Amino acid sequence: MLNTEKRELERVQYWQGQMLRSRDFRDINALEAQRRWWHNRALHNAYGVREGLMCSPVPDANNPTGISISPGIGYDVFGRELILEKPQIVPLPSNISPDLIGAVSLLMCYRPPSGMLRPDEASELCWTAAGCVAAGTAEFVWKLGDRLNPSEGVALFAVYYTKGKVKAPDHYVQVASRPVALPLLANGATIPGNTPWVPWSQGFTTGPHQEPIPDLIGVQTRIDTSAAGFTEIPCYFASLQGSVWNSQARLLVPAIFPSLADESLTGFTFRLWLQVLDVNVIVPQIAVLRTGARAFAQHFTFITDPSEFALFARQQKLYVTWIGCQMRTTAPCCSQQAGSASGGDSKAFWNS
Repeated sequence: MLNTEKRELERVQYWQGQMLRSRDFRDINALEAQRRWWHNRALHNAYGVREGLMCSPVPDANNPTGISISPGIGYDVFGRELILEKPQIVPLPSNISPDLIGAVSLLMCYRPPSGMLRPDEASELCWTAAGCVAAGTAEFVWKLGDRLNPSEGVALFAVYYTKGKVKAPDHYVQVASRPVALPLLANGATIPGNTPWVPWSQGFTTGPHQEPIPDLIGVQTRIDTSAAGFTEIPCYFASLQGSVWNSQARLLVPAIFPSLADESLTGFTFRLWLQVLDVNVIVPQIAVLRTGARAFAQHFTFITDPSEFALFARQQKLYVTWIGCQMRTTAPCCSQQAGSASGGDSKAFWNS
């Protein structure tokens, strides 16, 4: 069982005029790098090769002595950047048993940048020498076998040994860092004053003559979202727009409780529960208001009947606005490498 690393989020604080040391700047850089790694891992699932890092055997595939790697960038399972700034040749491992039959994988791992610069790196800062660019934040290790753990690094290449003979594959499939898939967002609105409201009933009741009477509790309308092109049922958000108070006619919709139902790829149902309110109950509750407000409350008319609401909505030009959000499909981190590397078959890595 893995032990989850627990680390508190920190921030370096300093005051105006404070003298900062080099260690303070290194601490600030380390904290910002840690936040960036958490972001890469949690939001982007950036594990794998992002750009470059093309591998080729040297001098040839039938009898290679090393692997040539082009500059590029990748991300390990912890979200850290694996940067190779110049071409590099990694020699084959020298401690391979002559009786080995199987694959040996080349992994790219994270190497923290050193605080001390080598002489050639220091001279590069002043542009006094050429070709001495540092190797970045990457180092390369060989691992026996093809059963790889993503926490050990990013697999870039592999060679196959057969009792002292070594051969490189014609084609090796690296784990590619998937691009960020943005969510599919769409929005729309119904026509103001021309939204087709219909009564909303929840079951039926029986009248005095045993006739079915619909239990009307509000109104509803069907919103068409087919033009958005959703491929999965999105998260819908909708609201009623417009004034629910007519000061001239003294009409008011006192309580509107919106809800959504029957969500699908092509639309949803927007419902309004029109709560029936009794003026005799409301007026005593606003006794603390001024006398004019109480008199006003006694002379307006509530709109609670579904048929009346349809006419009122047309007069007030009420309409519905909506937003649909289809999130990107998430996959387990490192699923591509874990699925291919843990199978135990080295042929899953390449086509010979």
